Amino acid sequence: MAFEAEVIPLFIIGASIVCILELVCGWVMLKQHRQACKLPIGHTVCMAIAMMFLIRCLFASQLGMDLGIASISNSASVGLFGIFWLISVCLLLAAVSTIAGNRETEK
Repeated sequence: MAFEAEVIPLFIIGASIVCILELVCGWVMLKQHRQACKLPIGHTVCMAIAMMFLIRCLFASQLGMDLGIASISNSASVGLFGIFWLISVCLLLAAVSTIAGNRETEK
């Protein structure tokens, strides 16, 4: 796939900034909730891994990665992106559920 030269570093830097902000904001906002505090960390790690597979799929040829058979490598990267993205969303929903459950028991 053809992209402008600036797209690759902007995408990688942007995805990294989003992951770091999610990690910092999640930790700051949930440090009072001991049960839910670790879930945003897992969410961010899984999201970062998912982004690495997406970056590999989109930009491998421009980054000089040798994929062997590109169609198989891209299919595997898309599948692994989906799996890690699903796990990250489940961890995020678990954190929200834990916080909501804590608020219900406080009332």
